[in-house]
Amino acid sequence: MSEQQSPEAIQKMAHAQFAPVASAYVASTSHAHGGDLQRLIELTRPTRTDILLDVATGGGHTALAFAPHVGHVVASDLTLSMLQESRKHIAPQGYRNLSFCRAPAEALPFAASSFNIVSCRVAAHHFGDIRAFVREAARVLRPGGWLIVSDHIGIEDPDLDRFMDRFERWRDPSHVRSYTFGEWRDFCEDARLSVALTEAYQWPHYEFPSWTARIRMPEDERAKLEQWLLDAEPRYRDYFQITAEDGRVQSIRSTFGIVLARK
Repeated sequence: MSEQQSPEAIQKMAHAQFAPVASAYVASTSHAHGGDLQRLIELTRPTRTDILLDVATGGGHTALAFAPHVGHVVASDLTLSMLQESRKHIAPQGYRNLSFCRAPAEALPFAASSFNIVSCRVAAHHFGDIRAFVREAARVLRPGGWLIVSDHIGIEDPDLDRFMDRFERWRDPSHVRSYTFGEWRDFCEDARLSVALTEAYQWPHYEFPSWTARIRMPEDERAKLEQWLLDAEPRYRDYFQITAEDGRVQSIRSTFGIVLARK
């Protein structure tokens, strides 16, 4: 997080960034069908008596994935239009065990020990106060409950990490930071959660044209980012699997992982 930006300023930026593009995230194939969704279910082993909170639900894909396996899902998000679009997306599926709540991740409006599972998928890198989110997740979890996070993961190599941080934030200024597994362990321990597993996985390649279009990236900035990627040193191009054709970037990879912690 930039030292000049408060958590409140970052929340406002994220809201402004995502409110106009909510439907695009509902329709995103990578968000809807990522292989990590099934892994989240496998790791938490939900039962029909469990109550799950999906923080920063976005298009509602995680909430929908868990709905057949738990007693009830609460899908929360800072952005009202995201909640509206996720409700429209989920309603035709026929599930009646979901409810929706507008809430910032750092100040969850729920009583202590309300949930068996708290999930957060591809969103924590936007939070203005990551420690506050983890503490809030710990607070609302019941003893023995699980926090499971699937997100961008920072890279131990500082040069690679800075390169990734730059292209992620260039495309989306509300991107705060991708945290390493070590940092996630520290956040969880600070909140008195015990990390049971950290696991890297591969998110599908970002298809550069649709990746930049989904966030409505201004054309001049998209072109500058594209040229910067084309000019990158081979080390970066190889690590992030930057592909190009006829002088245009086709795709790029970022780094992702899962963190599972227990109260």
